[in-house]
Amino acid sequence: MRADKKLLTKEQSAKKIITLSLASLICCLGVACATTVYEADVCVYGATPGGITAAISAAREGASVVLLEQTKHVGGLSTSGLNRDEGEHMDRATLGGLCQDFTAEAARRSGSSTEAIQRGARKWQSKVAEQVFLDMLKRAGVPVRYEQLLEKVEKNGTRITKLQVRSGTVYHANVYIDATYEGDLMAAAGVSYTVGREARDTYGEEKAGVRYMDEKVKVSPYDEDGKLLFGVMPGPAPEEFGASEHPICYNVRLNLTTDSANIVSIKKPGSYDPRQHELLARCIEAGHIKRLSAIIGLYGMPGSQKRELNNRQFSYVSMSIPGAQTAWAEASFEERERIHQLYRDYTHGMLWFLKSDLRVPESIRQDMGQYGFCKDEWTDNQHWPWYLYIRAARRMKGPYILTQHDVTETRDKDDVIHIGSHFIDSHQVTRYAIDKDHFINEGRMWQKGTRFDIPYRAITPKAEECENLLVPVCVSASNVAFAAIRLEPTWMHLGEVAGIAAVMAGKNAVQSIDVTKLQARIRERGIPLEIPEGQAMTDAKPAKKGDVVAQLFAAADTDLNGTVSKAEWTMVKVDWEWLFPVMDKNADGQLDRTEYKAFQVYKQEHPGWHKTLRDRLNQGGVKQRP
Repeated sequence: MRADKKLLTKEQSAKKIITLSLASLICCLGVACATTVYEADVCVYGATPGGITAAISAAREGASVVLLEQTKHVGGLSTSGLNRDEGEHMDRATLGGLCQDFTAEAARRSGSSTEAIQRGARKWQSKVAEQVFLDMLKRAGVPVRYEQLLEKVEKNGTRITKLQVRSGTVYHANVYIDATYEGDLMAAAGVSYTVGREARDTYGEEKAGVRYMDEKVKVSPYDEDGKLLFGVMPGPAPEEFGASEHPICYNVRLNLTTDSANIVSIKKPGSYDPRQHELLARCIEAGHIKRLSAIIGLYGMPGSQKRELNNRQFSYVSMSIPGAQTAWAEASFEERERIHQLYRDYTHGMLWFLKSDLRVPESIRQDMGQYGFCKDEWTDNQHWPWYLYIRAARRMKGPYILTQHDVTETRDKDDVIHIGSHFIDSHQVTRYAIDKDHFINEGRMWQKGTRFDIPYRAITPKAEECENLLVPVCVSASNVAFAAIRLEPTWMHLGEVAGIAAVMAGKNAVQSIDVTKLQARIRERGIPLEIPEGQAMTDAKPAKKGDVVAQLFAAADTDLNGTVSKAEWTMVKVDWEWLFPVMDKNADGQLDRTEYKAFQVYKQEHPGWHKTLRDRLNQGGVKQRP
């Protein structure tokens, strides 16, 4: 059977499909067998934010482009509940191009003020973000093909010659761009990659491997029959700093609202199993958790009464399921759907548990009870996000692997294509039983960011493995370095660069392009590649000089809930852990602005405050900084 092929120009927008004539659809068994073939200069797999900017960027360079999306919607996490650009943890002076266009427009349409757009983290509503992306794609003339699930890739030597999806549709292109969170196209093309976390000694990274940043928790992880509770992983806790197969945790990044005109009540789910929340109940009963915000991150959203939900960076129990993320990267689409449903059922069950279970304090039940699903979000999916929050899956092993050293020390690169600046950020990854009375959470990282160059080599495979593929999302980096890269704004910049590079490469190897010319084009797009020497990193939450209260909360309030937990305090005040209970007057484990301000007044009124507290605490046997 023969399929006539046609080269799709930008003007034709790659919308025309080569369909076989009726006669050629009749197979010898009398069964219709259609083959559809697309040809374009650039084929982008994955309409994540990075994939969208890659497709638009290539189209702007004059190429014919086709954008393939696995679901029925574009935007990845930016339209599935991740409703901010993380500007509070990044240097806005490093951002530009299509990323800035999108975040500013999505925030504006969502109701953010001009000042908020210029100074703070840009926030938006998911439904608004999707429309902004669709408008951008339409203006660029980029067609989107939905529900395109990768079936196989064919290569001739080191060149991909064919991408086929499950429907049988075939895509031919000069250059392919893998913008999925999982790196599916990269893996199918035979490019080297890794999953999980390297050991500390693999690349000599201080923060690498298994990490016990948090103390063991005095709560039994076993049920009355001696079986591990849900969310506690089997086996002994692994040795610190060793390698781990488990990547950073996943969760559903849901939106809820208190708006009576837009609320859908949270009902008891048919899959509800209270045993999934037994560990949470015990942590509450033990006094470790006293408020809803200690379980779930609840972030405000502009122009509405909606709240963006997220797993807590530090928590005893939160929205992740330790260990459930491990199989995702290598799983089939069907297996991923089952994993996604597991997270959805767990999250729905947690919301119902916090709203209704009598083991939950009334104050938390009342707080949870005011929320419901958003009637106007994800209307074709029962108001649940289309995507699971995949923080990390596969990571390419390209010609250069970025490590912690590249993020914190040797930060300058001659082939720089974007300046990163995010914190090194990993939520808790795993959870194990220590003994019959204790469990421990493992894997958390948090270190304030600095500017670092991301080189072109980080998005190109090794030339001997594949010469016409670019990977702007699952970049070549260690787990620690990836923890500072895994942000949508970073991926959007790398996607935009990948689109330019793909057109520059044409039918030649992507590794052979003139990087100097690429950098010139990047600058023309408004993406900075250097910051004037001596210019300080911009602060998305600016504090007045000398305003120590604002400065602390800008640095330490990582989950943006208006308070600083003991764990958050010790991350920025490493040697001052002993001081936290002195300031925490109501002993709720959270430091608010009033308490911290009162302590500043105390210091001013007591010049010898340090010696006084030191002597008092030494008498009580409390270790503190000398």
